[in-house]
Amino acid sequence: MTEVFPAMPGLYLHIPFCRTICPFCPYNKVAYHADLAADYLRGLEQETAMYLAALPGPFPSLYVGGGTPTLCLDEMAGLLATLPITGERAIEVLPTHMTPSGASRLRDLGFDYVSLGVQSFDRRVLRRLQRPGSPRTNRTAIEIALGSFACVDADLIFDSACDDPQILLDDLGVCFRYGVDQVSTYPLMRFGFTPFGKGRHARRGEHALLRAATGLAESLGYERRSVWTFNRIGSPAYTSITRPYYLGLGAGAASFAGSLFAVNHFGLDRYRATLGAGRLPVARTARLSPPAAAAYRAFWQAYTGRVPLEGGDPLLAHPLAVALRNGSRLMGWSRRSGDGVVLTRSGYDRYHDLERWVTYHLIEPLWAEMMDEHRSTAEAGTS
Repeated sequence: MTEVFPAMPGLYLHIPFCRTICPFCPYNKVAYHADLAADYLRGLEQETAMYLAALPGPFPSLYVGGGTPTLCLDEMAGLLATLPITGERAIEVLPTHMTPSGASRLRDLGFDYVSLGVQSFDRRVLRRLQRPGSPRTNRTAIEIALGSFACVDADLIFDSACDDPQILLDDLGVCFRYGVDQVSTYPLMRFGFTPFGKGRHARRGEHALLRAATGLAESLGYERRSVWTFNRIGSPAYTSITRPYYLGLGAGAASFAGSLFAVNHFGLDRYRATLGAGRLPVARTARLSPPAAAAYRAFWQAYTGRVPLEGGDPLLAHPLAVALRNGSRLMGWSRRSGDGVVLTRSGYDRYHDLERWVTYHLIEPLWAEMMDEHRSTAEAGTS
């Protein structure tokens, strides 16, 4: 697989362990047990070594997600020391783990970008999402992180079908006034395989709420830098999916190499067994035609709200990507700005809807199928 990357990919590591399982979360995760985590990290080290033998790096960035990766900092330390990274080292952090000693430990491990899973400062929302911590611990996490890292992102979730829209605006106001570098505002996606199950979306309400959020951001020195993120002007961006190419390591991680998309086994037993047999733990691959690869790349580039006209990216120069870019301008979804095109207000609304369609029609079916590996593991009585 390594020979198909046209340029060095960003590196992603997946740590699937959580103390408690949030009922809304669709990501690949399992309950934390120390022995299971130690065994998993041995497998992750093995997978990493297999890739580094063919793709020694250096990698332009590192992103560690989960799960709750801050549960496994000690187990990860040896692996992290072997990774050649030239750019940012980012990690998702549970707010209750962002203590003074926790921040110091993250810095010692080389992390300079952190994303805090705040979700909300409203006690009612946190209770419904069954999140650990409280509004106070969320505020404390931000206060500790600010000034300690080059980029601090705060993740928020909103559910305009159930919650008062003012809750998100109040949550945003807290983050903006603290001065965090980025606020990510994700609509609650209702995956059928989660305990939350399927639910309705208030599409127009979501559009109106994000427009109001944009106005609030601009009044407080922030800008809308992607469909669902707001950044303090001049600050760096915290992102994992919008880089041109990425290599995902760990159970459930995905990789994109332009002509190839691959997903690892989700079940930890299948992941470890495949590695034990001396094979990469890849469960699904899709060979992408040049038009399909261009469409994939254009889709995620458009998420940033800006698509360059030039820049040397062969996928964005493909005729299909150019046609999509020009078509969006004709529809009024984007406009020319400098050396690229940027989404208009209508374009942000349309992309928001398209992202939800892609999530439910493409991502959810794949993840639901792969999640069956956990069910098979449980029925077999293994970890």
